[in-house]
Amino acid sequence: MADGIAPSIERGRLAELRSSAKGWHGIQLAALGFVGLCGVLQRGDPSTPQTLQVLSGILVLVALALACAGIVLVGRAAWPLYSGAAEPADAEERVLARTSRELTTGLVMTFASVAVLSLATAASWWPTDEQAAGAVEVRASDGRSWCGQLAEAPQEGALRVVGGSQDVVVAIGELAGLRSTDDCQR
Repeated sequence: MADGIAPSIERGRLAELRSSAKGWHGIQLAALGFVGLCGVLQRGDPSTPQTLQVLSGILVLVALALACAGIVLVGRAAWPLYSGAAEPADAEERVLARTSRELTTGLVMTFASVAVLSLATAASWWPTDEQAAGAVEVRASDGRSWCGQLAEAPQEGALRVVGGSQDVVVAIGELAGLRSTDDCQR
């Protein structure tokens, strides 16, 4: 009580901090469930590079470890384990500081786990060979149309469509429409 603060006020601040930790603990459990669900639902795509698949798996495990460690820290802040030994006079201030530190660190770990999980799921956005090889249908303003794959045009301001018996180069000013399609057999 060197600073003149009554023990009941310190206990009130500690009780408020522990109550806050209990509320955050429920949110953390939801985050852990989300990490687990995403880890289970993540499926490998054979066209995604092997190293990217392995990295994604490692990141999911790191996210799980961060979420679990965060839950332990916030749980310790919310529901402490007492040793039964007599506490020194300045113990309340140290307990308040430790509890605050555990809560803050646990929450940071939880948010970091969600960020790491987001990074891990980015591998599912890797373009597949099918997506990269999609066909397009190009319509000119005079009514002609071509279907095939876009390729680099020989000059600026034009599109080159590769497909069928020959390549076609269409000036951008002559375009009436351009859309992706699954196949060119229609």
